[in-house]
Amino acid sequence: MDDNVEKAVFRVQKTSYYNKNGLFIEEFQICMNGCDGIMCQREEFEDLYKIMGIALNDRKEETNGRGSRI
Repeated sequence: MDDNVEKAVFRVQKTSYYNKNGLFIEEFQICMNGCDGIMCQREEFEDLYKIMGIALNDRKEETNGRGSRI
C-alpha cells in the first residue's frame, strides 16, 4: 500500500423516529471521507453488515498459484 494514500474515514449516523407508540423507524447514513454514501433502514443495514462479514472472512487459500473454487 502506498504510504502517501490517506486512509478512508467512515462515519455512520443513526436517526431514530418515534410516534405515540414508541420507536417507529431507524435509519442509518453511511459516509466516507465526508461524502454521503448510502442511507438505509435497520433491516437493510443488518443485511449489509452480514454481507460485509462474509466478504471479509472469505479467505481463499492459494494452491499452485490458483485460488480455490467453491
